[in-house]
This record gives sequence, structure tokens and C-alpha cells, in this order.
Amino acid sequence: MAEKLIAITGGIGSGKSLALSTLENAGYQTASSDRITAELYNKQTVLRKIKKLFPFAVSGFFKLKVDRKKIADTVFNDKAKLKKLADLITPLVVKEIEKRAKTVSGKFFAEVPVLFEYSYQNRFDKIIVITRPLESRIESVKKRSNLTETQILERINNQINYEKADLSNYSVIVNDGDAPAFEQKVLKLAEDI
Repeated sequence: MAEKLIAITGGIGSGKSLALSTLENAGYQTASSDRITAELYNKQTVLRKIKKLFPFAVSGFFKLKVDRKKIADTVFNDKAKLKKLADLITPLVVKEIEKRAKTVSGKFFAEVPVLFEYSYQNRFDKIIVITRPLESRIESVKKRSNLTETQILERINNQINYEKADLSNYSVIVNDGDAPAFEQKVLKLAEDI
């Protein structure tokens, strides 16, 4: 069982994935919600549930296949549908993180984008919140996706505003410099936990 289960959270484009890969490269045990979600989207039991919510985005009869872009385009323009999808996937992701944490020793870091939105903060021993200036977040997301600035802002507006949230009980890393400087902050905090 993991000595400490540590969540990494923050808004879209804040640097969660870079923080997780930095920790992974340094030899820490990690789990990515994005990777776990991708694995879930390959499970037929999960796809049957998704098909009930988004029949237009799941094809096939015996072997179902999901079009994640169709789902993303839909949910980020419809908060009710986003909530239904997150209500289905998020508990499965957190359950898998907890399952994996039981199989490792030492510190176990997991990237959990919607940690506070689903009140999972009490299931972790420590929480790292990554913040970053809005303009940098937008540019980062533009580089890695085909989203427009309007689409990115819609996604940001569906998340907690970490700049206004009370983060006094959590470890906060401000991602306001270059990547090597940010990576050093991440590694220093990981050592101190």
C-alpha cells in the first residue's frame, strides 16, 4: 500500500501532465486520470453506459467504439451532459487510482482534474494544486489541441477558478516560469511531502 496518496489537480493547461511526467521520470509511482479514462473507454461495460448517454458517439453492435471528439464537442457546450459524463467516469477513475495505490509502496502521485468538483479531496493524504496565469494556460492548450480560444475559455469556465479559491490547506505550485523551473518546484515539493 502506498505510504502517501497524493493528488495533483488544477485547471486545464495549468501543467498537471508535465508535473506528473516529471515525477514519473524521477522514479515516483504515478497514475494519470487521462490514461485511466482512455483505458475505461476501451471497456465494453463502460461503453454500453456511455452509449446510453451519447448514442450518436458510440458505434458498433457487439464491439462498441467511442468517438471521444464527438463527446467532447457535445459536453463542453452543455453543462448537463458534461455532468452526466463526469458522474459516470470520475468515480471509476478514482476507484482505479485507489486500487493501484494498494499495489505500490512509497509516495503515489495521481493527477485528478476534477478533484474538488466531486469532493474527492478527503480520499487523498495530500493535495498539490497547480496554478498558472490564464494567458499561459490558453497558449498551452492551443499548442496541444485544435481548440479555439473560445472553446478553451468555455472549458476553463466549467472548472473551479483556482485563482479565487481558498487553497490555504493545500500545497500550491505556481507555474509561472519556464518548464525546467516548474519541474524543479515539483521535485522539491515531492521530496518535502
